[in-house]
Amino acid sequence: MRERRRSWLVGGIGLIACGVIGVVRDSVLGSAGTHAALTLIADVLWAGAILILAVGLSREGSVVARNPLGLAASIAVALWPVTRTLVAVLAGPDTPEQLVAWRFWEYLSMALPLMIGFVAAMQVARARVVQSPWNWAPLWVLGGQTLLWVTPEVIGVASPSSFMRMGGLVAAFGTLAFLASTLGLGILAVVLASRSRAGTVPIYRSSTLK
Repeated sequence: MRERRRSWLVGGIGLIACGVIGVVRDSVLGSAGTHAALTLIADVLWAGAILILAVGLSREGSVVARNPLGLAASIAVALWPVTRTLVAVLAGPDTPEQLVAWRFWEYLSMALPLMIGFVAAMQVARARVVQSPWNWAPLWVLGGQTLLWVTPEVIGVASPSSFMRMGGLVAAFGTLAFLASTLGLGILAVVLASRSRAGTVPIYRSSTLK
């Protein structure tokens, strides 16, 4: 139980730190290099936190019970953001001919994490290492992110002029989805770690009746 508590506490703090760095990144008006550096730091924090929660400092600390499918999906979820950031920094489009391939990559970088995330979230729910109903929390967050992503796309197809006027709302949707998966899940992990600790404190009752 102690290793589970430590795993969830460290993983939760990592997710919270990722969310804080992301907020700072979006609020600082600096150079492109500063933005890229903060993005990379946030991605590394995300990767470390997800890996700790998925693998655990021991088997009991793994939110997917170290199930092979759950581990594989979680590792992909953990490493995808930093991979996407490195590709953007190192291999961005330089010529108009590369824009088509880059556009395909952008759509892939939005759709693929949702599919992999669904597999990982289902493995967390099925493992039942996290107490119910919180074992469904990753799936709730993923559903919310999907809705926040699909809604602007549908509006853009139905009414391009309306989509052009809702740039601020689209940005707010993106921030909300990011904070739900970082601060939201991070705080939940810390709270569950604290509850786990409280649940291990023995309660002694008097053996005599008064």
